[in-house]
Amino acid sequence: MTTLTPQREMARKSVHLLFAAVPLSLAAGVARAPVIATLGVMLTLAISLEVARIRSSAVARAFTRTVGPLLRDRERATHRVRWTGATWLILVSLVAVSALSRPDAIAVTWAVTVGDASAALIGVTLGGRLVPRPSHKSFEGSIACFAATFAGACGLAGLRVTLALAVSAAATLAEWPRSAIDDNLRIATAAAAVLAIASL
Repeated sequence: MTTLTPQREMARKSVHLLFAAVPLSLAAGVARAPVIATLGVMLTLAISLEVARIRSSAVARAFTRTVGPLLRDRERATHRVRWTGATWLILVSLVAVSALSRPDAIAVTWAVTVGDASAALIGVTLGGRLVPRPSHKSFEGSIACFAATFAGACGLAGLRVTLALAVSAAATLAEWPRSAIDDNLRIATAAAAVLAIASL
């Protein structure tokens, strides 16, 4: 996974912060139906674009010209191109809102949007200042991910403290690895798994 410049990484993660509207809407009591419908339309458009740019080199070039500075190499490649993080973000948000209880959906979508974005934004600005970077990630970024996820899980979703801590730890650990699996999918799956286990 290619490391973007700090400015481009911050611009990329600002998209995540826009999607914080999903957990905030749920926390404000907005009905699920319009949220699901909106995400469904967005996902349909996103997947259509993903398919079009895989099948058409002209569409792929136009797409790269438009949002190229925000793409990682694996997202812009013309061969074996993979979905962008934005498409995965929409998908996991839609699944969470559709399949989980309202508090759980808030916690998961907050972790994916604000938790992940906090890790990147703090990581690129303060990463390595307190503790030397052990890898491509930073201790400071992970602390930011944990703190932001916990704040949402506990304060916004209303989860009990122990469960909020477990969800935050799972999300933070899932965000850390360098992996071919999109981090939005990893974080959402890890957080949802903890919530599912807790519900048993």
